[in-house]
Amino acid sequence: MNFSCLTIRVLTFQDLCSPRLDCLRFKTSKFRAPAPLSLTLADTTASPSCPKARPNCCACNKTNKMPIQAKIGPSILNADLANLAAESQKLLDNGADYLHLDVMDGAFVPNLTFGHPMVKCLRNHIKEAFFETHMMVQNPEQWIAPMADAGVNLYTFHVEPVKDVCNVTRKIQEAGMKVGLAIKPGTEVKEIEKYIDVADLVLVMTVEPGFGGQSFMADMMPKVEWLRNNYPNLDIEVDGGVGPKTIDCCAKAGANWIVSGTAVVGSADQRQVISELRNVVKSYLK
Repeated sequence: MNFSCLTIRVLTFQDLCSPRLDCLRFKTSKFRAPAPLSLTLADTTASPSCPKARPNCCACNKTNKMPIQAKIGPSILNADLANLAAESQKLLDNGADYLHLDVMDGAFVPNLTFGHPMVKCLRNHIKEAFFETHMMVQNPEQWIAPMADAGVNLYTFHVEPVKDVCNVTRKIQEAGMKVGLAIKPGTEVKEIEKYIDVADLVLVMTVEPGFGGQSFMADMMPKVEWLRNNYPNLDIEVDGGVGPKTIDCCAKAGANWIVSGTAVVGSADQRQVISELRNVVKSYLK
């Protein structure tokens, strides 16, 4: 008998201890012994299935009422990039909870901003702040390792250009970052439903990504409402045209992470605007 067509799939110790296993749900926290090794004729080149929800995932457990919090993250897209460290520190000193860093490649969106070298430089000046990169890029997988090395905490990418969302989320987790899933205005929210349980945050764009200063799209709020109704513990972020005049609409729909660019960065009183945005969101949190 010719065995050359058989594929032997053997689980090694490295496989069993792979970081990707931390997103699987076990009944206990203790390590379980693997099943006996076996031969298989299955095609081992097939893409792996999406990882199951992590035990501490905020989105997956509807019955575990972990309180969500109001978070305000100014976008530095309209800041003075020549003085980015000082501008960013000023926002943090004025009450910002995190910094929202818009990364654009000129392909997925018709604009260019900055990449991981500048993020790393910013991290060298600002050691403790929470950094979210909003990856408006055609190939988000390409930049996972560089952004992790640059000190990014939350890696939010658009699902639209990605063929294997599960693979990207897995690599983000293995790189030690949290996972954010972003959708453009034209993308239905249910397009990401099957991935939400392995996400830490979902970003609903309320403008077309690519440029700051656009008008807020109120017709995106049903997406936010659907997410909040179905995933009460999920962190839901909105980005685009959000400020004092539109925050009530966002908070009422269920958004709790608020990206605000022009309204905060360009304000003469950044602290007052940030405080106002946060207080409105808090008023709707249960």
